[in-house]
Amino acid sequence: MSTLRTAVAAAVISALAAAPSSHAKSGPAKPAIEPEAISALHKMGEFLRGQQNFSVQARSTTDDALASGQKVQYGGSIDLKVRRPDRLRMDISGDRRNEHIYFDGKDFTVFADRVGYFATFPAPGTLAELKDVLEKRYAFDLPLADLFYWGTERDGTSAIQRATRVGAANIEGFACDHFAFRQKDVDWELWIEQGGRPVPRKLVITTTTERSRPQHSMVMNWDLSAKYDDSLFTFVPPATAHQIEFDTARRAGAAR
Repeated sequence: MSTLRTAVAAAVISALAAAPSSHAKSGPAKPAIEPEAISALHKMGEFLRGQQNFSVQARSTTDDALASGQKVQYGGSIDLKVRRPDRLRMDISGDRRNEHIYFDGKDFTVFADRVGYFATFPAPGTLAELKDVLEKRYAFDLPLADLFYWGTERDGTSAIQRATRVGAANIEGFACDHFAFRQKDVDWELWIEQGGRPVPRKLVITTTTERSRPQHSMVMNWDLSAKYDDSLFTFVPPATAHQIEFDTARRAGAAR
């Protein structure tokens, strides 16, 4: 029996030694930042900047934490309409933010219809210039705007620490490529439509510095052949609305 056990053990050891390792099967390791993932971001940004008249409707959910530490979720929607180079209309509604935003090439206006206040400032003549003024002078967040800047000197490529293609996915009937990215304190995922229309279809951002790892997610529906009249982008204040200073409006919006 002892001889038999020794022979069996020797056979098992020999078989294990001859078997190829899992490392041999896996091939070379992928780079931390896959060029394909970065290229997809830049291609998406270039395509979006080339669209002259379009709309996008986005449904979003955002996690937050109660004082007890319990995680809760808030919902919202964004309806963005653009006519380049100098027209924008955005309607934001949800559990915590409700605003109507107008840009007619001359003035930028935010109207909070629930409280009846609006604020206006003379704006630069193009959407690109407007974004700079909003961020630098008023610290105003214009949802979705960053998606249009990938592939320019103002994008966030240098901050990306990891980037990979996860695989293929279907987002509400559209075949997409699924990408995952990592930056300091944030993981984020992006689903980009395959083919000749590389528009973003879904976005998920995860904050990694908080214990609950809260997420913000958004699903987007695009219309790239929209046509709009000038009146859509022009704000006409209701008779009951009250005008306030723009910086005051920004603080009020952040508190809602």
